[in-house]
Amino acid sequence: MARADFTRIATNIGALNALNSLKNVNNQLAIHQQRLATGKRINSPADDAAGWTISSTLSLKSTGLGVALDNIGSAKNLMSVAEGHLTNIRDILAEMKAKAQQAANDTLGTDERAAILAELQDYNTQINSEVAQATWSGIDILSTDKNFQIGVGTSTSEELTFNVAEFVWSNGTNTTFNSAGLDVTASSSTVRTAATTTTTATLNIGFGATPLDTSANLNSLAGELETGHYTVEISSDGAGSGTNTITITVRDGNGDLVTIDADGAASGAVGTSLSTTFAGSGTNPAAVNLGVGIVIDLANVATGAAGSGVMHVDYAQGGQAVDTMANAQAFMDQIDTALENVNDGLTYIGNQVNRLTFQEQSLTVAKLNTEASYNQIMNADMALEQLEATKLTILQQTATAMLAQANAAPQGVLSLFQ
Repeated sequence: MARADFTRIATNIGALNALNSLKNVNNQLAIHQQRLATGKRINSPADDAAGWTISSTLSLKSTGLGVALDNIGSAKNLMSVAEGHLTNIRDILAEMKAKAQQAANDTLGTDERAAILAELQDYNTQINSEVAQATWSGIDILSTDKNFQIGVGTSTSEELTFNVAEFVWSNGTNTTFNSAGLDVTASSSTVRTAATTTTTATLNIGFGATPLDTSANLNSLAGELETGHYTVEISSDGAGSGTNTITITVRDGNGDLVTIDADGAASGAVGTSLSTTFAGSGTNPAAVNLGVGIVIDLANVATGAAGSGVMHVDYAQGGQAVDTMANAQAFMDQIDTALENVNDGLTYIGNQVNRLTFQEQSLTVAKLNTEASYNQIMNADMALEQLEATKLTILQQTATAMLAQANAAPQGVLSLFQ
């Protein structure tokens, strides 16, 4: 720094030195005041280029870890939805097993067991409702084989995957009791035809879904539970040589039409309905196997003023009747299998939730450490900054005073001219 020479007044070196010091103090004071105002030690790359780069990287990492924690929270919420519905299904199955156990009692009559069957069908409807309601973001959780992949880190390699197929609830796959019996309904209308008139009647049978209406061409329909079958009696209103055709359509547990193998073979499904014809005289038995284990027999169709055809429906795989002790016990075995599947699903959910919890704890620690490093580099020490600001404020005042004195110093030369 140049020394002031007050005998040379063309340039006031002392005042210039004081002014320069005042500028430096003002600049330093502005920096500390900005840090106090923002709480950050680095407010621009010019403050600390290396620190700015490091802190920016740490900030991005912290943000990514926060998103990963949100992803885990969302996954745990999905698991909670699945757990809640599976728990409800387990409780319903427990009630169904109790009802089946009640039906496995030969002291019960047909009416009592029919009432139990009605309850079981209602319970099954509720199970289907639970499965349908188990959704997350429009995805069916319990009825869709889907892998869920979630980001649990700051790179694409840090991911967790869980498969809802571990506890998928599929009609006819993990469960074999889709509805405990068949729901058979028909119109009660009466249609009079001449003895030689050809009549076509369509009978729809639904199981596991709302029973379907039939056409008004059937005289009457009576359904009764008999030796594990539903028996449907179709009465003709006249005798003669006329031809009557009955078309049977079967729908599965979702209300969809199932395929029918017309010749009873295991392959070569040809349609969704079976037609059989009976005339006013003679006998024309017919049988067909459906793809879901249902056997429909049409036999003993004879002539007469009130000729009748008897159709037996065996529910081989889709469900189980509880009309006898043996059937009720078999149904209990199916419920036990379903309960095992549900319990396996709940166990899987518990394992995945624990896995996510451990990952959540790990990410929480990582985020905390990242934030600590960022804080050390980026954020200001407020106590230190206030100390520096106070010091510089005082220096600003003294530098201003010294500048005023330095400006007045050259006036001393005037005394030489008196």
